[in-house]
Amino acid sequence: MRIMIWNIVNYAMTILNLIILIRVALSWLVPYKRNEFTEVVYAITEPVLAPFRALIPMGSMRIDLSPILAYFALNVLRRVIYYIMF
Repeated sequence: MRIMIWNIVNYAMTILNLIILIRVALSWLVPYKRNEFTEVVYAITEPVLAPFRALIPMGSMRIDLSPILAYFALNVLRRVIYYIMF
């Protein structure tokens, strides 16, 4: 049972990390184009990225560091969950 729960958590975090990477790629390739796909990607990732944006406001910087911080935080969270479960 624990292995099944771990697999679900692991796959969910992997998919979330992938969607964050897709959002970064979209912001580089087509930064001002909006369609249904980009709206879904932004809707999924914004709740994850918003707290990190609050920690490090962009200000005059042109680079948003929140996806990098979120990516690493999700990986740390994944490891913590693994150690708690096993």
